[in-house]
Amino acid sequence: MNTVPSTEKKSFFRQMQATLLLILVCCIVYLTKQKDYSLTCSYDNIFVNGKWWSVFTALFMHASAGHLLGNMLFLFLFGRAIENRTGSFLLLVIFLAGGAISMFISVFYYPHNEPSLGASGAISCILATLMLFDPWRFSLLLNLLPMPVGVAGFTFLLLNIGGFIRDNNSTIIGSSHTSYLGHLTGFVAGIFFGMILSPDWKKNLFLSIIQFIVYYLLLLLIISYFRR
Repeated sequence: MNTVPSTEKKSFFRQMQATLLLILVCCIVYLTKQKDYSLTCSYDNIFVNGKWWSVFTALFMHASAGHLLGNMLFLFLFGRAIENRTGSFLLLVIFLAGGAISMFISVFYYPHNEPSLGASGAISCILATLMLFDPWRFSLLLNLLPMPVGVAGFTFLLLNIGGFIRDNNSTIIGSSHTSYLGHLTGFVAGIFFGMILSPDWKKNLFLSIIQFIVYYLLLLLIISYFRR
């Protein structure tokens, strides 16, 4: 049996210290503060109760075990990829700043007393940033189809635009219980982080757009071929 030298093990875990820390905090908060709505983010919590810090604490709150596990899986995949490129400190900045922006913008759209919670906006920010660093990195989870991160990023963007439009046309704003606006805001924040941090962001943005177009054209051709 082959073993990995201890120095390599340390190096592996050192490369995703911040990612693992964020996942650990999210899990601990879920287990200990699941029903503490004072930590969630809403217009009333920020502007009536003065809890401005809830834009940060809400990032670590999750509504259910499925909500938590889904977010943590994507945080592990995309977070460690960004951490390997920018370092632990900048990953924490991207997560916290992108997530806080997504929370803050959302409170002006959804009902004032409706709590927002979850790391989705922060993870959206990480995904968009990663797209401008490494559009060729493959994602095997989004839509259950293998695709480069460039394709995954624009697919995620369009899905959330569609969800937001559908939600906006509903008789009750936010009836889907998914903060599409938060996802979109986080994604836009991630584009700005990518523009600041990635020296090749223009090339990678262009590659992501081309990937997206070619990927779905090929997918349509394959589907039409097998439907004959």
